[in-house]
Amino acid sequence: MKNNKKLIAIVVAVVFVLVGLIVYIMKDSGESTTTQTGAGQLVNFQGADLQEEKDGKLVWALSAEKIEYDPRTKAIVLTNLKGQFYQNNVTTTITAPHAVLTGDRNSLDIDQGVTATNTEGATFKTEALHFDNKTKQLTSQSAFTYTSNDVTLVGDKLEGNMSLQQIKAIGNAKLTKK
Repeated sequence: MKNNKKLIAIVVAVVFVLVGLIVYIMKDSGESTTTQTGAGQLVNFQGADLQEEKDGKLVWALSAEKIEYDPRTKAIVLTNLKGQFYQNNVTTTITAPHAVLTGDRNSLDIDQGVTATNTEGATFKTEALHFDNKTKQLTSQSAFTYTSNDVTLVGDKLEGNMSLQQIKAIGNAKLTKK
């Protein structure tokens, strides 16, 4: 009987240590739970944040109502994403219902209707957006609308920097000056 209690206590302690280690590695805040799916075990965080700093400055910060982390693939699925990207003293805020961050944090795919605004008054809308964390570039492979203080640009595809100050329309594009 004593051996069973000791074994149960050891197993519970190991589970707590593993969950704590995952939370520490992800550097997140929020409540976490673990759920079983057909693909394996997922760790869920409610109201969690992810961020990246370089040279003491914040590069980007992501928050979501729900974050699911797959320890097997290390992919992070964000539900109701709000992302803030900082470049050239401009902050770009991106919102979307769904996003997936790769385990190495090199790629963020945002979809299901993306809206972005920056602190210079520009707005941007598209169905899906890709963020390359190595090059710090945003790309849209679907139709988009970009509006700034003096122009409106619509097109098939877009490439731009994180601040939405430098953008390039690819494919059919139409620029309208206000």
